[in-house]
Amino acid sequence: RSLFRPPFISPSIKDKMAFNIARLAARTVAKPRAMPAFGARATVPAPWAGRSYLTVVKYSRDDVMAKLDAYHAEVFATNWADYLNLVYNVPFWELEYEKLSSIVQPYIHEEDVGKKFSEVQELMDVMYQCEDVRDHLNELAELCTRASGFM
Repeated sequence: RSLFRPPFISPSIKDKMAFNIARLAARTVAKPRAMPAFGARATVPAPWAGRSYLTVVKYSRDDVMAKLDAYHAEVFATNWADYLNLVYNVPFWELEYEKLSSIVQPYIHEEDVGKKFSEVQELMDVMYQCEDVRDHLNELAELCTRASGFM
C-alpha cells in the first residue's frame, strides 16, 4: 500500500484542466511577437550624454531671482521657534528648495544669482541647526522632567 495517494479529481475537471493548459500553450507558441515586450526599450546612445545639465522647463534669469527672493523671504520671515509651523511647512520648503536647486543651475555662474543662492543655502543650514538645538533642549527638558518623577 502506498503512503502517497493522489487526490481524487473527477474526469470532467481533468478534461477542463488539460484543455486550459493546451490552450495556454497554443497561445504562447502560435503568436510570435513582432514588437518587444511591454516595458522593453531599445537602447540608443543619447547625443547629449556629455551634457551635465538638461531641462525642458526654461526660466529666465529674472524668474529665477524672483523665486529665490520669494523663497528666502518666506523662510526667513517664519517663526522658527513655532514647532507646529515648521512641521507643516518644512516638507514644502524642502521640495521647493530642490526645485530651486535645479532651476538655478543655468545661472549659478552669475554673481547675483550665485550670491542669492548661497544665501538661501546658508539660510536653510542655519534653520536646520536651530531645529537641532531646539530638539536637543526639548530632550534635556524631557530628561529633567522624567528624573523628577513628575511624569
